[in-house]
Amino acid sequence: MVFINITVCIGSGCHVKGSRDIINILKEYIKKKDRTLNLDLEACFCQEHCTEGVVVKFDQDLVTNVSKDNILDILINRLEGED
Repeated sequence: MVFINITVCIGSGCHVKGSRDIINILKEYIKKKDRTLNLDLEACFCQEHCTEGVVVKFDQDLVTNVSKDNILDILINRLEGED
């Protein structure tokens, strides 16, 4: 079973760039998937890369410039890389 902890920054810079949309997209994705995925979704206020937002952390791996247009591709690539 795959387990990934996903943390989305919701600080001001990331909020303006659409972090709430990203959270909603991730919630819908998680809801649609079967129980073989164990994704933990949470929010935080700053990941120290405000000019590179939206910032999303997958476990300990920080990804910058995430948008509602690329979040699912990023997540699916992460999931396919897990064994």
